[in-house]
Amino acid sequence: MTAGQRKSAHLSGSPTATTLMLLASLTTGACAARAAATVAQPPFVLSECLALLDDDPSDVDDYVSSHMATGNERAIGHCRAIADVMTGDALAGAEQLDHLAHEAARHEAGADDDSTEERANVAADAARAWFAAAMPGKAADAAGYGLTLTPESIVLLLLKDRALLQLDQPQTVIRDLTPLADNPLLAAETHRLKAMAEVQTNALTQAKTDIEQSLALEPDDTTSLLERGIIRQRLNNPEGARSDWEKVVSLEPDSHEADLARQDLTVLASDPDALPPSDATGHASVASLPPDAH
Repeated sequence: MTAGQRKSAHLSGSPTATTLMLLASLTTGACAARAAATVAQPPFVLSECLALLDDDPSDVDDYVSSHMATGNERAIGHCRAIADVMTGDALAGAEQLDHLAHEAARHEAGADDDSTEERANVAADAARAWFAAAMPGKAADAAGYGLTLTPESIVLLLLKDRALLQLDQPQTVIRDLTPLADNPLLAAETHRLKAMAEVQTNALTQAKTDIEQSLALEPDDTTSLLERGIIRQRLNNPEGARSDWEKVVSLEPDSHEADLARQDLTVLASDPDALPPSDATGHASVASLPPDAH
């Protein structure tokens, strides 16, 4: 090829070594820019997603779509299911949480998103969701399954026993909780739940002891105050019962417990010897569920 032919070829667009190097450099730079953008994108964090639920559960989908989801399918499903419960679809959320709890590990052993402990935590949330769906039998099953994963979990035991109490099995609850009498973990909740079971079995003296122990740890817990009022009324202490129920109304006037306390106060005013309606219906047994802890 003559010098003129080489010049003509260059002008017609045939790539030279310099041109190829420039193209390679541009391609490499574009890939690096895309990689940098990916790295800069924050990862999905379950605790951050769950924190949104306190403000607006509907923000969960926006959070998920704006974060990297790779490798976090279980965590995303967990957060979305809790959002379903909190936005009114408790049944769908409970079913999804139960599925996640039972789902076998899909990644390498010990991965954070499918460990035994993580699945037990999901089982606890599934039990809470079944409570929200008014299905205590399912709640008992979910908590019971969680206990097969982490047998020493007091949270799961309390969730299971709360369900059993709603299923009219107070003797089992008392048998489960009696060995925890000196355990400081979730002690207030343990004594409160045990007192409720003892009221159901008419063991009022022991129920009084347990509810006093619960209130010694959490003096302003409205569920315990409501229950102590019931126990006091049944032990012929109407003035003590009135004091407890009035305190419930004072502490949390817009709560479900306050509504029950008002009912009890109305009955007490009309007939001091009558059984409190919250005791007769079992509504006083619906207390706050234990937190996420093992």
